[in-house]
Amino acid sequence: MQIIWKNLGGKNPLNHERSINLEYAVRLQVVKILINEAEHLMDYLSLVVMEINPSNGHVSVHQETPEPLFSKISNNLEQPKTKENSKVSSPFLTAVNV
Repeated sequence: MQIIWKNLGGKNPLNHERSINLEYAVRLQVVKILINEAEHLMDYLSLVVMEINPSNGHVSVHQETPEPLFSKISNNLEQPKTKENSKVSSPFLTAVNV
């Protein structure tokens, strides 16, 4: 899996630790999605390209990701919430807000 950090030229509000936690959480979430959808898709994990916008932490599946991986991941992808307004029970979002 490849992670692209989208740089829009602005400041990165995520510190180094939060960036690492976010990347780890994205990788974990993608693996869980693929295993839940169809475990044999794990063989194609290297084809998955994710994009993270560090200014707001928005995560998306990049267009280079082939189908059906693109659809399966994008349909099940949970967006991280900011620490101030997060009251979630999702392990992914909890890991992001550590």
